[in-house]
Amino acid sequence: MKLILALCAFVAFAECLRVPLIKGKTARQKLHEKGLWEEYRKKYPYNPVIKFQQTGTESMTNDADLSYYGVISIGTPAQSFQVIFDTGSSNLWVPSIYCSSQACQNHNKFNPTQSSTFQTNNQALSIQYGTGSMTGYLGYDTVAVFNFSY
Repeated sequence: MKLILALCAFVAFAECLRVPLIKGKTARQKLHEKGLWEEYRKKYPYNPVIKFQQTGTESMTNDADLSYYGVISIGTPAQSFQVIFDTGSSNLWVPSIYCSSQACQNHNKFNPTQSSTFQTNNQALSIQYGTGSMTGYLGYDTVAVFNFSY
């Protein structure tokens, strides 16, 4: 019964929690400013069905109007990251300095050696998504979303 009450209290608290979102420039706006929008649009036409097709290859999807993100921090001292709070996924992850994938090249990377609270157990992790996958190792650290630390 205590667990149910605690869960209900957490849900009620979560309903009151408002994490501020920041509206950045969309990919469309950034490409348009550089005169590259038409070339991008022709190369990657909008096709919402493509993410549901299993072809064995991962093609670029046109999410050019996605522009809302939030800021989280990880570690002690805090390292900040802009993240998209994807409501369609239960996973929120950021790349580390050990990521060598091209997908990590344009993102800030977490440096666990600079955090005094980071812990690892070297447990391998693999997540398969409908549009790709990620692999790595589990790590544990302090994460802050808005003014709340976990």
